Amino acid sequence: MNEKIIEYEEILEEDYEVLTDIMTLAFNDDTVMHTSMTEDGPSGYNNSTLLKKLNEKKNSVSRKISVNKEVVGAYTVSYEGTDYTLEMLFINPKYKNMQLGHRVWKDIETEFSKAGRWFLSTPSYSRRNIYFYSNKCGFKIDKSGAETGESSSSETKMYKEIFKKPRII
Repeated sequence: MNEKIIEYEEILEEDYEVLTDIMTLAFNDDTVMHTSMTEDGPSGYNNSTLLKKLNEKKNSVSRKISVNKEVVGAYTVSYEGTDYTLEMLFINPKYKNMQLGHRVWKDIETEFSKAGRWFLSTPSYSRRNIYFYSNKCGFKIDKSGAETGESSSSETKMYKEIFKKPRII
């Protein structure tokens, strides 16, 4: 079995085009899997404006993800104090079912080990995302924000609290 070497690098303006193509593939693949629509995503997901906006957001970190030197996706994490939000995470659909998403999430948790709470939102129709975040990453559904339906504006909000054991001195 070939070991996959995962690397994370700052997103540069020249990365926008390739990352937008991958984001569009990933978001539309998820949409087709769960709805009768052929494309859907947040505003700007398919024309680089979302990437640019997140990459320039204050109090955030955006990274492109490469596997064996091939760019396969990206993520953005924003933070305020010990509250961290996974603003976006996408991976090329050709890497589905290879546990890459879980490995990336574990690396994100390691990089942002000061997080006390994590937040994210995902389309309510995306049962695969909800399963991934709840069963593989330990998130819980925020029942006060849970919605259902096929509308692109319907989101499921999720959270994860990090309980750190006190150090014994």
